[in-house]
Amino acid sequence: MSRSAYQLYTLDNGLRVAHVKTPSSALVHCGFVIHAGSRNDGEHYGIAHCLEHMFFKGTQKRKTYHVLNHLEVVGGELNAFTTKEITTLYATVQRTHFKRAVDILCDVAFRSVFPENELKKERLVIADEIQMYRDTPEENIYDEFQELLFENHPLAHNILGDTDSLDKIKRDDLLNFTQTNYHPENMVFVVVGSISAERVLQTLNLYAQVNFTNKTHLVHNTHRWNYKPFRTVKESDFGQAYAILGLPAYSETHPKRFALMLLNNLLGGPGMNSRLNLSIREKYGYAYNIESGYQPYSDAGMFHCYISCEEKYMQKSLSLIEKEIKKLKDQKLGKVQLSQAKNQLCGQLLMANENRNGLLIHIGKGILKYGRAKHIEETIAEIKKLTAEDLLDAANESFDFNSFSYLNYVPTK
Repeated sequence: MSRSAYQLYTLDNGLRVAHVKTPSSALVHCGFVIHAGSRNDGEHYGIAHCLEHMFFKGTQKRKTYHVLNHLEVVGGELNAFTTKEITTLYATVQRTHFKRAVDILCDVAFRSVFPENELKKERLVIADEIQMYRDTPEENIYDEFQELLFENHPLAHNILGDTDSLDKIKRDDLLNFTQTNYHPENMVFVVVGSISAERVLQTLNLYAQVNFTNKTHLVHNTHRWNYKPFRTVKESDFGQAYAILGLPAYSETHPKRFALMLLNNLLGGPGMNSRLNLSIREKYGYAYNIESGYQPYSDAGMFHCYISCEEKYMQKSLSLIEKEIKKLKDQKLGKVQLSQAKNQLCGQLLMANENRNGLLIHIGKGILKYGRAKHIEETIAEIKKLTAEDLLDAANESFDFNSFSYLNYVPTK
């Protein structure tokens, strides 16, 4: 069986359940993947993320302490996170406590009450989280770059929102958001572990018997925006200089996305042998942290390069980044280079696939967005068939130097 093969079932109330039977393991990973993230916030920036926090603040039958304590006392973990397009509410427990995990997940997802007094306190916690990210330059510059790049697009605003938008979120707004987004068409429950399908379905039928009132067919609209390249330099209190250069990129359904994925890994991926690492860190010692990234979304994408270094090395480093990008546009990879690049990326994907929580999210997202989740072998096959000409074509189509934007933080003089 493929390591990401799954069986898909539908409960009587319409909730889909995806099950991955893994080889013998003492742990089970399970949870809801919901097709609603910060791009669905509407006028209440940060509400999807605020909701993630408020899930743990009491249900119709449990107070905050009992929610937080339910899995901790058996050595399990209950957690949640929000992205631009997805919210995930998940648990990891010993196999013997699977029923306990499903109980709390369903209670939190369907019967949270969002008490006003807890919302008031949680606004303070989230405000502190916002400030923490603002004090972290590599996070701050990435968020600001996206805000500028995706201006007037729902992907633009920060997942956390801001303190002004946070103060405007009321209990009724949270209830309305869940009523709009938390129903069968928009969510899937995924189970990854050494556990039978019969036990999975029996347990879900026991705890997920919810009568969903919202039967509205959700339409996830695509959005276009008028991208304009920018060059922005800002003074900061940080001791180093930080910079991001980037531009719009292929969406997650674009046929050339695998070529760009391979180009990105070759240029500035996590390997110590990435071209940016070898050129800027190993050859010249200009920077400790240098990388590139490709983030595709449903209807858009972003490619970027990031660097932090002493200010006196910044312009030299940016020139070296542009030089390496130009090489990808001008020089076709040799047979050995291409084979090594493919093998490296495929190996990284296989290792990532061994992360059971990551697999849970991958399967949930695929089912929600496209009706099915790709098996890892399908992705590897797409990468393996890429040619040097494919990469050259994608590089020249993607990396238009007239379209690059730049955001630079420099220390205050």
